[in-house]
Amino acid sequence: MKLQLILVSLFVISGALSAQSPLFNNMPAAGVLGQPNFTSNSSGTTSGSLRSPAGVAVDPTTGKVFVVDRYNNRVLRWSSSAKLSTGSDAEAVLGQPDFTTASAGVSASKFNDPLRAHLDSAGTLWVSDYLNNRVLRFDRASSKANGAAADAVLGQTDFIMKSAGTSAAKMNGPVGVFADAHGRLWVTDRLNHRVLRFDKCASKANGADADGVLGQPNFTTGTSGLSASKMNRPMGVYLDAGDHLWVCEDDNNRAIRFDGASSKANGAPADGVLGQPDLTTNLKGQSRNGVGNLRGVSGDAAGRLYLVDESNNRVLVFNHAATLANGAYADYVLGQSDFGSDPIIQQEISDPSTLNHLLFIPRATTAAIGGKYPLIITLHGIGESGSDLWKVKREGLPKILDGKNSFPFYVASPQCPSTTEWYYNGGIQQKVNALIDSLVARYPVDTNRIYLTGLSMGGIGTLDLAIRYPNRFAALLPIAFRIEDGWNLCRIKDIPMWAFHGEKDDIIPISKAQAVINALTVCGASPVFTAYPDLFHDSWTRTYNNPAVYDWLLTHTKH
Repeated sequence: MKLQLILVSLFVISGALSAQSPLFNNMPAAGVLGQPNFTSNSSGTTSGSLRSPAGVAVDPTTGKVFVVDRYNNRVLRWSSSAKLSTGSDAEAVLGQPDFTTASAGVSASKFNDPLRAHLDSAGTLWVSDYLNNRVLRFDRASSKANGAAADAVLGQTDFIMKSAGTSAAKMNGPVGVFADAHGRLWVTDRLNHRVLRFDKCASKANGADADGVLGQPNFTTGTSGLSASKMNRPMGVYLDAGDHLWVCEDDNNRAIRFDGASSKANGAPADGVLGQPDLTTNLKGQSRNGVGNLRGVSGDAAGRLYLVDESNNRVLVFNHAATLANGAYADYVLGQSDFGSDPIIQQEISDPSTLNHLLFIPRATTAAIGGKYPLIITLHGIGESGSDLWKVKREGLPKILDGKNSFPFYVASPQCPSTTEWYYNGGIQQKVNALIDSLVARYPVDTNRIYLTGLSMGGIGTLDLAIRYPNRFAALLPIAFRIEDGWNLCRIKDIPMWAFHGEKDDIIPISKAQAVINALTVCGASPVFTAYPDLFHDSWTRTYNNPAVYDWLLTHTKH
């Protein structure tokens, strides 16, 4: 069962990974549970072996790990230290009286095909018991003894009933479970093609009614469908800190998003989708924005979403998932080496030693010389400053780079902290210069073809940085720019420059840009200046969409 192995591997990858940690394609797991090493795959019924593990959860109160061992009809618990040791033994078992029993059953202490688990902020364990058509609750799960009984049940009136049904109190093949920070339990009721919501779930009586439903107009309808308000065999469910509910569907090959989920009315439509271009398409895919059977969904505090793409033997990772448009590209893939010929997406790189930045790594070799590639450094405007790196994609060159597989440059787009600006004397210029050194050391960058550009604040910063490091750049592209008093423009008179400005610019008057051009000319420079008669401050959109700009850059090499 490839899905289950991926789920457990995902825990091992992310279990030691903070929300701020960088990811990269095909990131290896740090350890494995259920096997003595990464090359073994035998099943078993012991304290250290598994038989088709289907779900994994971590107790936030103790750090202990719980693994749903599907075909052994049990849940194994690892101590917080043993979970990090490859091939370690579990410390306890639920659903069976010991580590060598694997029989199915229906009682407070037995499972029949358990599939998923989740632990809430109080350390309460919720387990979906698929063939018993119920969800079991174990209070203080980290301290339960082997074979301990569940404390409550939803989907059935007691612990000995297991019949399926379509009502507010019944379930038909529950799979995904997620208990949110506000005491709500979300359950994907797979064969009823819906998600149930139980408010104040920890205090619910056995067999209590659900408080809400998505995927169906009411509690008595159980038909499948393909639309914004219908589902087809939902598998996983996850609610992020912003109240965005994510549901992955097996047969619709997608993950749908419900904004403001906790207050949604019954049957409310989804607000977005990943894996498909819209909410009425369900084609299988194997690409950066196409998926097969989705069997699991999770997230982290950085807003990343993880989708278990079973048919394609991989996990897709989407940065800032709640902000993405329908059908957006994944940022990373786990379980596969890369996305192949799929669209290139700028990587988000956290680098506390220099600056956090977006990085476009070219696949096209048309501009490579001797295996070395040209590099563009692009400086954003003041509106993209801060610590949310994705904001840098809102304007300028980073806005248009995703998917441009034919673009032949490396492009680094650093983010300026909100406490400074690109041309302030607070050390920001030294950090940009150090970033360039880091890129040259890590990638095949042609140091004779490093180009600098920027817009608005970044246009000013382009001139400032070039003045400080005049021997670094082969050409400059300042856009919507000016300079500060006292800057020595003659230091950059020998660097080729093509400058751009809008004649109607009401933020930085064109007279200030013209003064820069005039001063450079007096120094003996020959800058090219394009003034757009019809444009205001945004003179960068047209500029960065002009292929002639990049052709011009490539005609210049630093000697």
